[in-house]
Amino acid sequence: MKIVIFSNTENGFEYEKEQFSKFGITPYIVCRKTEEGVIEAAQDAEIILFSDVALNANVIKNLKMCKLIVRYGIGCDNVDLKAAADAGIYVCNAPSYGVYDVAEHAMSLLLACSKRLGYLDGLVRNGIWDVEQMGKSRRLEGKTIGFLGFGKIARCVCARTNAFGMKPIVYDPYIDPKCLEEYNAQSVGFDEVIEFSDYITLHMPLSDSTKHIIGKSQFEKMKNDAVIINTSRGALIDEMALIDALESGQISGAGLDVFENESNKIDKRILNMKNVVLTPHVAWNTFEAVVALHREVTDNVTRFLRGEIPENIVNKF
Repeated sequence: MKIVIFSNTENGFEYEKEQFSKFGITPYIVCRKTEEGVIEAAQDAEIILFSDVALNANVIKNLKMCKLIVRYGIGCDNVDLKAAADAGIYVCNAPSYGVYDVAEHAMSLLLACSKRLGYLDGLVRNGIWDVEQMGKSRRLEGKTIGFLGFGKIARCVCARTNAFGMKPIVYDPYIDPKCLEEYNAQSVGFDEVIEFSDYITLHMPLSDSTKHIIGKSQFEKMKNDAVIINTSRGALIDEMALIDALESGQISGAGLDVFENESNKIDKRILNMKNVVLTPHVAWNTFEAVVALHREVTDNVTRFLRGEIPENIVNKF
């Protein structure tokens, strides 16, 4: 049995090595990202663990031995799920490891935006204490927070915003009404979330149907003092439309941990906006979550090695 782990580093896989050794397996840790490199390293692997490499249809076509693919993370938009299903390969994710961490980060962005912490921090560091330049922050109590998607992370955020006295409205066509009752949340249509929310937080997977689900027409319908929070996937928001909306005052702010184009590809205009709080796709990255992630992925693989059906299967056969 060959297990290949695609990673940017060879460190941090002690738990995997320990658990797989019980089955007489030593995993191969590979730092390759090109399509050709991925195929070369994994073409004879039965199990593939990965985070950010692209497993497209051509790659999957060349995985002649593969039976299981597991992502270190929740979203699986960098895997061709249909191609994997057609090839008889299970694709699984790790949906639980970072729920609290991403929810806490979303809450942190919401607070940082409403209290303008980044901007005020900059004033203090530059010796500016003029109240006229400081401006005013906003109270969260009584404000409407709209959730696009209401999975585990969104619910965790909602529990925290409820503690601040915010009023939750939810767009999620798949949610059980009993779940909404538990969180004192109201089910509404997509347009109602857009039009009536003071804060909007995104918790949707990225797919063809959700890409740019927030664009120019949605920003035009939002309140002028609305703030948008995204800890999910950057491409859910049309970034050019977001920048235009922020520059024109159609909305008042944004808290972003994910971007349509990340790293040095981020549009430079957004970097200089005082009404935006930015973090580098790290909502999941806490000491506790990293440990939990390795355990969640590894324990699912060992389940498969014992001959059991793996958990958290995301592709349909």
